Amino acid sequence: MNLVNTRRLFWFITWSFFPIWILLAQPASISGFVVDSTSGESMISANVYLEDIQVGSTTNAEGYYVIYPIPPGEHELVCHYLGYQLYRKQVRLEPGEKLHLVIHLQPTLIQAQGDTIVAESEAVERDVQISQIKLTTRSIRQAPQLGEADLFRTLQALPGVLSESDFSTGLVVRGGNTDQNLIMLDGITVYNPSHMGGLFSNFLLEAIKDVRFIKGGFPAEYGGRMSAVLNVISKEGNRKQLVGGAAVSMLSSQMNMEIPTGKGALLVAGRRTYFDQAVKLIGEEFPYYFYDFQGSFHQEITPYDRITVSGYFGNDVLNWDDINIDLLWGNRTLSAHWQHVFSPRLFSHFMVAASRFQTSVEFGGDEGVEAENRIRDNTLKGDLTFFLSPQNDIKFGFEVKRLLFQYRSVFDNRTMLRIRQTPVEAAFYVQNSRQLSPRWMMNIGLRMSYFSGSRELIHPEPRLALKYKLGYKEYLNFATGVYRQFIHTVQDEYSPSISNDWFAIDPTVSPGRSYHFVAGYEKHLWGTTFIQIEGYYKILENMLTYRESRSAVDEALGEDIPVNQLFVNNSGRAYGAEIFIHKQYGRLAGWIGYSLGWAKKHLDGDTYYASFDRRHDLSVLFSYELGRRWRFSSRLNYGTGYPYTRALGRYEERDGGRVEHRIIFDEKRNRFRYPAYSRWDVGFTKYFRLLGKSAQFDIQVVNVMNRKNIFFYQWNFEEDQAIREEVTMLPIVPTIGLRINF
Repeated sequence: MNLVNTRRLFWFITWSFFPIWILLAQPASISGFVVDSTSGESMISANVYLEDIQVGSTTNAEGYYVIYPIPPGEHELVCHYLGYQLYRKQVRLEPGEKLHLVIHLQPTLIQAQGDTIVAESEAVERDVQISQIKLTTRSIRQAPQLGEADLFRTLQALPGVLSESDFSTGLVVRGGNTDQNLIMLDGITVYNPSHMGGLFSNFLLEAIKDVRFIKGGFPAEYGGRMSAVLNVISKEGNRKQLVGGAAVSMLSSQMNMEIPTGKGALLVAGRRTYFDQAVKLIGEEFPYYFYDFQGSFHQEITPYDRITVSGYFGNDVLNWDDINIDLLWGNRTLSAHWQHVFSPRLFSHFMVAASRFQTSVEFGGDEGVEAENRIRDNTLKGDLTFFLSPQNDIKFGFEVKRLLFQYRSVFDNRTMLRIRQTPVEAAFYVQNSRQLSPRWMMNIGLRMSYFSGSRELIHPEPRLALKYKLGYKEYLNFATGVYRQFIHTVQDEYSPSISNDWFAIDPTVSPGRSYHFVAGYEKHLWGTTFIQIEGYYKILENMLTYRESRSAVDEALGEDIPVNQLFVNNSGRAYGAEIFIHKQYGRLAGWIGYSLGWAKKHLDGDTYYASFDRRHDLSVLFSYELGRRWRFSSRLNYGTGYPYTRALGRYEERDGGRVEHRIIFDEKRNRFRYPAYSRWDVGFTKYFRLLGKSAQFDIQVVNVMNRKNIFFYQWNFEEDQAIREEVTMLPIVPTIGLRINF
């Protein structure tokens, strides 16, 4: 009998006799956590099952699992996880027994085949995960780097994800604006997760445990954004022994430590750049630097209760007296988490958190320009999961946010614009993930959103995802849903921007809304490789863009004026297809990603291509082990040119003795396109021992071909015939770095 027929027979017997033994004897359960035996760190997506009856589960984001119902008697418990030894344990269960078992897995070398490779791919059998990609810190570190490994730079190499430029870590996902992505650190929203200029994102890899990225069709547990979700989970820290590391590169230095504390651990990580000090060596001055601190404190109070406090603090500082500019740009987050097991089948996670973001710019002295944007976000959130059976669970929860958005602009000691908004955002959701049959899996949900600044206070958001099993680890996927967004950054279609300011809607404009339709095929090969082909169609409504009345910038606009007097709603469509081939582990690891896409916007009866519309985009990223001590990494990216609006001329606007020069743009937005973009980055890593500790030395070269990719054009109208000047992106940039672990 072949494998397919065997599985069909098993499912027939299971579904036919499943109710009988429940009636004959009270079922038992096994639940607990899966952890790394060397560090105590909980493990996500570990596969836990009873081998004799082929009933099992996968661990959730907190490392928790439950197997229910189980017939009384003796069973063989098995746990798989990639890179760890196979775990086996004989268990005997009495009728109605609720066994709490913490599984400790022993690390081992990643193998090309065998039991250790099975876990992650078997989790796919039970989960409906449309357009979802999991990245490990290992794969992020193996990509070529600009000074140091960066999460957002790696995400930009995925199909369907674009960067606005070399100077931006913003994520343009399937035609959506960068503000349409829900970016979270341990469940709390991070509003601007990059440093000034966008060369680096905020998150420190040494403090990260898991990264989940959903490009579309995400379930009801996520909301408030119209395009994508990035969920970054911090490490809990090593509760077994003191470990740490330090790194230095040409751009920054960083350090991290994990300290056992009680029944848990304390993790701290920090980074500081030294642009300000490096330029002094060549006799120049550029007094800019940034720093980050990220940490978490984790404790196990009882076998059923765990608490975690995590936070992030970072600032960009530029104080340049010679040109009268002062800039402060910073993020702060602080969150407290309580994980509680009410019963083996009811798991909960509650969070109270605060997020802050601020930009403050002063230019030109006392009579110059001042601009300030502040965000406050205080959040209370709860998520509960009830496990009906290994094939059926219900997840439900709530979220309440008290928000503050404040914007102030001052010119020549006059307040030009002041906006202060204090909305409340709330939501309740419920979703059911279940296996309908041996071949069909479904996740259906509903999110009900509330926003105090909206004309209509309640907004329903239904979600649906389906997976059909074609064969062994081969699936067809489909997802659709409605998504709402109540806060936006305002897009400037004419000029590239370094930063964006956040605003909330008010009753004068409608909330953003999108509809997702995603269909795809995926096939898992050889345990470590999978192929994913997806097509998508996205409808975007009620996005905000600037009203073209900016020539009167020297006129005060007022305080707390309606949003529709500053900005105008537009809509759009985005559609395309993607191919993703990902080899996750092995001597050769990496991916090939190709996307074909269209992104269009509609404004005032005109349809035009969005500023980030790119027809073709190809990324090839891989690393190759050159023996035991060397690794070579490469990233090649090619993309057709972005559209832009051409400047046609200039005129003078006079106000008393003041003369302002204004640009006249082509009446057709984004009619023209920049040349195609291409960049090749390479890197070499040498592994060795230093003072008895493991260490690595990196040599990286960004834009090894020194291609002059166009950032934007600027026009010089001083001459009789206008001269087009090219502003290019990163040139060839070689860097070196050293890291040591202890």
